[in-house]
This record gives sequence, structure tokens and C-alpha cells, in this order.
Amino acid sequence: FTVSERIAFIREVTGNDPRVDVRAFDGLLVDFARDVGARVNVRGLRAASDFEYEFQMALMNRHLYPTLETVFMAPSFDTTYISSS
Repeated sequence: FTVSERIAFIREVTGNDPRVDVRAFDGLLVDFARDVGARVNVRGLRAASDFEYEFQMALMNRHLYPTLETVFMAPSFDTTYISSS
């Protein structure tokens, strides 16, 4: 899916909730988060193997932008094996 299509999907799922801001960006997440004043990064984990990679990324992001917290969310059992690719 294109970036525009993915943004539309997210907006549809969140019901255009005014508390949710969906944006695309290029570059590092920490630079984008700093630019928009974000303090929390929410990441989904499908399997234990995802955790190692995501944990390393979270540590580097914290090193580059100490006030950015990363929150990991686990999927429901029936969606665990859905791949984003």
C-alpha cells in the first residue's frame, strides 16, 4: 500500500479521533518526534523475535532523544501471525 493509503486506513480505524494525529515523515523517528513534540512511541510486537530488534531500537532512540518513551503492545492471539509485509 502507498503511504497515502496506509494513512487513510489508520484514520478510518481511529475514527478521525481528534487526539490521534497521523503523519508521514522521512528520516529518523527521533528527529520527527522532536520536531512535533512527541513524547511516546507506540510499537507493536508480534513475536518474541520482534522484541530484540525493537528493544535495541528503543535504546538507541532513548540515547538520541532521552525524553521519548517507547511503549510495546502485544497482539491478540489470533492476529499474532499477521505480517505487515
